[in-house]
Amino acid sequence: MYLGTMSHRLLLACALLIFGISAPAQKILQIEKAGSLKTWRFHVGDELTFSDVGQPDQFYTREIVNLFPDIGIVQLTDVALHLDSIAVIAFPGSNHWAKGLGNTLLTFASVWTLYSLLDSAINSRAPAPFQYYAGGGAWVGGAALRWCVPETKKTIGKHYRVRMLDLTFYPTEPK
Repeated sequence: MYLGTMSHRLLLACALLIFGISAPAQKILQIEKAGSLKTWRFHVGDELTFSDVGQPDQFYTREIVNLFPDIGIVQLTDVALHLDSIAVIAFPGSNHWAKGLGNTLLTFASVWTLYSLLDSAINSRAPAPFQYYAGGGAWVGGAALRWCVPETKKTIGKHYRVRMLDLTFYPTEPK
C-alpha cells in the first residue's frame, strides 16, 4: 500500500515538472501562408533569421527573448523589433537534404572514378563509355545539389504574414 502511494506521488511530481517546463512556451511567433493551413512557429528561446524592411538583403540571426502580442513587439537579444518591420524570414539549414545528397553523389563520383581508373590499370583496357557517363553525371548532379539549392526564405507581404499568438491561460479576474 505504501508503494502505491509513493508511485502516485512520483507520477504527480513528474507530471508537474513536465507541465511546468512547457508552460512558458505559450507565446508563439507564427508565419502563415495565405489560403493555406501551413504555418511555421517560433517560440521564446528559438533563433530567428530575418531581414529588416529598410535593408531586405541584410540578414540577422538573433534569439527570441520575449514576445509581446498585445503591441506586436518581438524582443530579441539586443533589439526590440516590431512585426511590421520584418521583410523576410529565412530558415537556415532548410537545404540540408540537398547538401547531404550532393555530398553523397560527389563521394559516389569519386569512388566510381577511382574504380574505373583501377579497372583500366589492372585489366589494361579503356573504360567503357557508361563509366564516363555515370561518374560525370554523378559529379554534375552532386555539385548542382550541393551548391545551387538555396535556403528557404519567406517574404512577408502578399503570400505570407507574421502573427503573434498568446496561448497562456491567465486566471480570470473576479467580477
